[in-house]
Amino acid sequence: MGKISLLFEDLAKKHFTKARIQKYRNWVENANEARDKGSLDERLNQYDKAEELLTFYAFAPLELREDRKEVIEEILKLAKVYESLEEPLSLSFEKQFQSPKGYLKWLTKEVVGHSVRYIREEGKEHVRRGKMLEANTHVDAVFEAKNLLILVEVKFTSDISSQTTFNSNRNQLARTIDVGISEVKRNMNKKLVVLLCSPSKFYHEKSRLYYYKIQEYSDFNRVKEDIVWRKLGDIEEHLLAVAWVPLERVIEIVYQDFDSPENKEAKRFFAERTLG
Repeated sequence: MGKISLLFEDLAKKHFTKARIQKYRNWVENANEARDKGSLDERLNQYDKAEELLTFYAFAPLELREDRKEVIEEILKLAKVYESLEEPLSLSFEKQFQSPKGYLKWLTKEVVGHSVRYIREEGKEHVRRGKMLEANTHVDAVFEAKNLLILVEVKFTSDISSQTTFNSNRNQLARTIDVGISEVKRNMNKKLVVLLCSPSKFYHEKSRLYYYKIQEYSDFNRVKEDIVWRKLGDIEEHLLAVAWVPLERVIEIVYQDFDSPENKEAKRFFAERTLG
């Protein structure tokens, strides 16, 4: 078996900082060292479970495909979303979204009732100093068309987070929906779709919190329960769908009929993670 290499490196330079690309290179170099030595050291083998790299490899071909519109529409069909995407169509990774101002205002009142004393006091100090109580939300992959904003969270073995520092009930999926609604409200012609991609086995075994939240969020009343500061009408007007899609099928669709000299290494990468 040959050395592992960093795939789509030229494309990575378009989307990531030099520091991020160097982190990816380090993962690859460490993995080669670990395999040469037969080492199972967790630090050296971070490459095996790095979700950032997995996300990039899963969707990178879309930047190189002339039929990216049709490919993304095929992915949307997995979520029972049958909208036709209106171009122009863009792709980005690790995009940051600011927390909604309305939510931050709501949170300044809620944090005084936090169960943990030091967090409660820290929250009060943040408010006194005018500091935000929630940092920017990072979304793994973002597809944006004239009529749809598609936010994609990719999970490999991990689960969605169930809280933020100052909100014990702020799960990651609800947070992504919340920032997405604020984003599409800036353009009344857009609707929001939130997709969670994970290996089928983790979803069907119901071992992750995201399984239950995906089931609940088919009912927008349940979305409202987890984003209590928003009105139900606000959610219904701007959110089109929240759905899980199997990561294996997404990879299959993205790579179908994709001709690249890096396909062989990509195939090995996904097969090692039982996603081939």
